[in-house]
Amino acid sequence: MILHYESDDEQQWLDSMETSDQPEMGKAIKIQDPISSLNLGEPLVLEKGTSIRTALNKMQSKLENYIMVTSNGSLIGILTERDILMNITGKEYDLEISLIEEFMTQDPETLTMEDPLAYALNKMHVGGFRHVPIVDYQNTPVGIITLSKIISIIADFFNQDIINLPPLDRMIDTSNPEGG
Repeated sequence: MILHYESDDEQQWLDSMETSDQPEMGKAIKIQDPISSLNLGEPLVLEKGTSIRTALNKMQSKLENYIMVTSNGSLIGILTERDILMNITGKEYDLEISLIEEFMTQDPETLTMEDPLAYALNKMHVGGFRHVPIVDYQNTPVGIITLSKIISIIADFFNQDIINLPPLDRMIDTSNPEGG
């Protein structure tokens, strides 16, 4: 049986369905996968006794919004942009003499690399956190999982769906229904 097409456009459309220029989809991250599957990278860590000025400079140079604070290598706190905004900004602190432990969140909740991603999401949701430090069994910081990292992973996996969203002003347009 020979098929005849009404136009060259129709033939081109059918041909395009056979090959795809899109990159192959990678392996999806599952909610039960361990945090170690995320490739978190090295965390930003400073020892207690460090000035706020030094912490801010390090955060700015690394384009991050947190610093984990240690004492003899063991995690004792975390300083985030929220701590800076709520406790330091607009106040008359001398950033050269004020120390990070004065403003950090003490004894933050932590996870290990073996914990599933679901644990991190649960901690973030229940506790209202945007950062959860990842530590080893000696309580030494080895990574951090952030809400922005999770969103980035989702965006990477569903990049074509996100890229092909309509403009915001057309997202909900009841005057122009979609579909057949």
